[in-house]
Order: sequence, then structure tokens, then C-alpha cells
Amino acid sequence: MSERFSFNSQTLPEEDAFAAYALLYDNGSDVTRGAGAFWAEVRAWRLEGLLLFERRLSGVVHSRGARTGTDGFDHLVLSLVLSGQVTGGPESGFDKAVAGDIYVTDTTRPSRTGFVSAHVLTASVSREIIEAARGTTAGLHGRILTAPRNLMLADFLQSLARNGDAIETEAQPGLSRAFIHILASVEDKGLRASHEARRREYLRRDAVERMIDENLSDTALSVATLSRGTGMSRSALYRLFEDQGGVARLIQKRRLDGVRRALDNREETGLSDMARAFGFADEYQLGRLFREAYEVSPQAYRDRVAASRRDDPIDSRRRWAGWMGEVS
Repeated sequence: MSERFSFNSQTLPEEDAFAAYALLYDNGSDVTRGAGAFWAEVRAWRLEGLLLFERRLSGVVHSRGARTGTDGFDHLVLSLVLSGQVTGGPESGFDKAVAGDIYVTDTTRPSRTGFVSAHVLTASVSREIIEAARGTTAGLHGRILTAPRNLMLADFLQSLARNGDAIETEAQPGLSRAFIHILASVEDKGLRASHEARRREYLRRDAVERMIDENLSDTALSVATLSRGTGMSRSALYRLFEDQGGVARLIQKRRLDGVRRALDNREETGLSDMARAFGFADEYQLGRLFREAYEVSPQAYRDRVAASRRDDPIDSRRRWAGWMGEVS
């Protein structure tokens, strides 16, 4: 099943609600009070290559200024307004988005958005998925996609939100590929055809990454085994993942992400068994690499998770930080 968390300001004392919401978003946004009363309800799901959020909120402003370019965020955000109003400004590249609009934010650019009685579906999407759909992410920041051209994309986002709790892990790669083709339908026909090479490249990368995920426990997993399994030459694999530091680094990252998610999900497997399950030589190697990646030992991370309640803002914030590292 898809990983998820939720937040509802109405379950908290009024004097604590806004601070808890600001803490939840502290990884990626500076949150301040907007006009009118504050309230917020958030549901979030981690899917393959994208994160989906359903938000009902009012009286709040989100901004990314000084943190842009320093927090490591490097993905795109597509937000469908279902009701209410979202205000932008010079940093966001648009003035106002209303029901039916989809506005786009590039997290490497400053932005500022205010929400008034708004119901919004937001998809945080890896840059490679956007590039597979339209070839480039240039010119997207601040763009508003409108009906009728955005209707298929809007319907798809709403379907994901309706079924988010029931989406099986095995179905997620297919949903990511569907997202690419639906997003591509927003573009003109001629522009879509010109980006077919980007889509083919994404599908090749996706095939390799799925093979890695299916064989994480194999300590012998390497460029050679991936080459045999996918039919790609070693040089082709190196070129395909050069921007991620190479194939060996990608395998290591997928293993560490898997361990982090297992700890976030409060799996009780011992660290020694967990190390073997994710293809590490032993618990010592897992501990060393985990500390390098997350600046904390696996046991200390597990202790932090155990010390917080499920869906507590601290628990959700930690989980969300890991998700964002995957899409960026």
C-alpha cells in the first residue's frame, strides 16, 4: 500500500494548531499567517516518482525565498485548485488561481502563495518525469494550466486522491508512466512528438530502477548484473545515470531509502536482518552509510520514530523529509 500521513488542525488546541502546521511544513516552506481565521487539513501519499497532497486550508501563506537553492529541493509542483482561491505574486509568477486551474511551481525558484478557504490537490513531481512529458522544465514556473486542455490531468489527480489509501505498491510505476502521458497531452501535438526521445529515456531508466528495487537483497547486484538483466551495455547504463553519480551510487541510494522507509513504517526487524534484506554486507556497513546519508545512526533514527506518535507533526515531518529527498 502507498505510504501516507495526515494532519488536521481541528484535532489540536487552537493555541497550538498553527505552530504544529508550521512545523509540518518546515522542511520545505516558510509558513506565516494570512488573512482571516486559520485552519488546515492535509492528507499525503507517497507514490513512485511523485508525492500527492490533498489540502484544505485558509488563513495561511507559504513562501520559499532564502531557502531556495540551499535546501536541495529540485522538483516541480502542480497544484489543482478545487475550490476557494490561491493568490500568488511576482515570485510565484501568477496573480491568482481559482477553481479548475492548475498552477505550476519550480522549487528551485522563489515563490509565495496565500490560501483563502482553498481545497487544493498538489503533486510534487520529480524533474525527470516532467522532462519525460515535455522535454524541458523551462518556462513552467508560474504557468497556469486551464480548461479544457487540463481536464484529463485534473481528473487524474482527483482519481489518485480518491484512491490514494488503496493504491498498491506494485501499481505505482504504472501510474507514474500514465502521469507522463497525461501531462504530455496538455502540450500541443507538435511539441509532444518532439519529446518522444525524452520519454524513451525515462522508460529505460525506469526499467533499470525497477530491476534494482526487485533485487535489493542481492549483495552481488552490480552494473554487470543490470547489464545482463536489461540488455543494456555497461556504457549505456553509465550514461543513463551519470547525473545521479553512477549506477553503484544509485543502488546504494535505493537501499538506504528502503531502510529509511522501513524504519519510518516502524518495522520491528532487527538491524542485522534489515541490513541483509536490503543487500548490505552487514549491520556495520549499513550503519556507516546510513549515518553518511542522514547524519544519524539507524538505531537513533528508529528511536526517534518510536518516540513520536503516528501522524504527530514531528513524525509526519520526518517522513515527508525522506519523501522529498526521493523526488528531488
